[in-house]
Amino acid sequence: MRDALCLLAGRLPGQGPAAVASHRASCLRCQAAAARRRSLQRSLAALADEVAPAPAGLRDGVLARLEAQDAADPRRALVARAAARYAAAAGVVGATLVALAAGLARRHQRALG
Repeated sequence: MRDALCLLAGRLPGQGPAAVASHRASCLRCQAAAARRRSLQRSLAALADEVAPAPAGLRDGVLARLEAQDAADPRRALVARAAARYAAAAGVVGATLVALAAGLARRHQRALG
């Protein structure tokens, strides 16, 4: 039962229902997870203004692959939106696969010792 409450407490934003709030107040695992989440959020907020320089040659390589494009092409906005959708979907799929792999690795570690 404790694992189900931990899972539920991790998924619900804020305090949530009273049972979940009381679980969070007493569960050290949930408190540690919340502390890690807050620490990660602070670290990401500190990086908000950081700008990473592009690798040498990236700009030239991208421009060479784009070739000459007509800025007046009305389909350009549609293509950009479609590309953004595909990139977002690929990101979600990639994150899901990483999470699944991490879960399987964790389960494997638990089974071994």
